[in-house]
Amino acid sequence: MNLAASTKISAIIKANPAAIEAIASISAHFAKLRNPLLRKILASRVSIADAARIGGCQIEDFYRKLAPLGFTMAATAAPEPTPVAVAAKPEFLQQLPIEKITTLDVRESIAAGQDPFRLIMDAVTTLDLTQALLLVNTFEPTPLLTILRKKGFLHFVENLGLELVHTYFWRENAAAPVSGEALTASSESFDALLAAYAGKVRRVDVRHLEMPQPMVTILCELEKLPADAGLYVLHKRVPQYLLPQLQERGFAISIKEAGPGEVYLFIYRK
Repeated sequence: MNLAASTKISAIIKANPAAIEAIASISAHFAKLRNPLLRKILASRVSIADAARIGGCQIEDFYRKLAPLGFTMAATAAPEPTPVAVAAKPEFLQQLPIEKITTLDVRESIAAGQDPFRLIMDAVTTLDLTQALLLVNTFEPTPLLTILRKKGFLHFVENLGLELVHTYFWRENAAAPVSGEALTASSESFDALLAAYAGKVRRVDVRHLEMPQPMVTILCELEKLPADAGLYVLHKRVPQYLLPQLQERGFAISIKEAGPGEVYLFIYRK
């Protein structure tokens, strides 16, 4: 496989899973690739150039580590510049009074296996044009940056240590109002979909699994799902991080909340 600065980390790992350890050896920042959930979330969104910026290393470091695994450098890779290491803190944040910054520390939630996506979305929704959200985490939330950028939020990331990353979000001027609704949940009737796919429904129960196994299990099941079939999932909660992943993969989802701690999902191809 030929590598370029724009090559996604997920493509490299797919071509040779041994690349996980090779990349992890470049920088301690990349040790998170060993976590299946974080690998699923981050690897598909992060290119070699992105990773070099996050890890504070050079693109050439990736070529050097991956070459022994059979990877080669594409002819177009050489001219691509090394990304700028650190951007200056935006003036908006420099001048923002401390009382205008809402801090949300999600480290304990993630360590406890909880999905903080809804907490973050609820927090940014309350921001007006004079406020910012400070998200405290252990890694750069790359997929979240993309999601919120599409909703009219700017961001600034400060890597303050191997396990401490501050990410600021604030509304772009004249940004469109942010919706607090779930991302892509289908409005189609859950029961009607089950009936329509009768005889072609696969079922998986992830209620007993700890984070990140529910999301990993669902994505693995979808990779094996026949084109004309649907996946019926028994879950404990609406998996907010899963929704954009489904959208990217061309799936739709219908959600039925059966009661406290019990949610039914039906996932099918659009």
